[in-house]
Amino acid sequence: MLSLSSCSTPQTPVDERPASISPTSPSPSTPASIDSPPAASPSASVDRLTTPTTPQTTINVYKVDSLCRDLVPRKMTLTAKQSLEGAIAKVLEETDSGDFSIAGYRVSKEGNRAIVDLRLPANTKRSFHSLSSCEQLALFGGIRKTLIDNAQWQIKSVQFTEKGQEIVL
Repeated sequence: MLSLSSCSTPQTPVDERPASISPTSPSPSTPASIDSPPAASPSASVDRLTTPTTPQTTINVYKVDSLCRDLVPRKMTLTAKQSLEGAIAKVLEETDSGDFSIAGYRVSKEGNRAIVDLRLPANTKRSFHSLSSCEQLALFGGIRKTLIDNAQWQIKSVQFTEKGQEIVL
């Protein structure tokens, strides 16, 4: 290896790079480091870059346990402005299965009550009434506990509707 130390400029060590620069792969002139962390996914890089300008909040999102007996919290960080909608979306992600999914939803607040209007896909073969007790706990229990137990939203009760009509199981 030939090195001309008197003619070269010192390279910036990896530790001193600005935090906003996240290379996805080393360039030919940059030596690969064994100790460097794995490259982040493009969406993670975008999240990391937008985080300082977007206020975030940490919430508990509840999902059903493996025995389908109880709801367990999972801490998540979401955009503060849309944390209520984001929390519902996270619960719905957990309950989506091959034969049952939610096509969309709307959430509104009236005082201390949240109204969650759920929409099924037009071509669905299943209805809310066909859900097993475990699926009901995961969907309705997960949303209800998530909305009520996060004090920042000040929600005391949750009503579920489908196209504006109350869902009664």
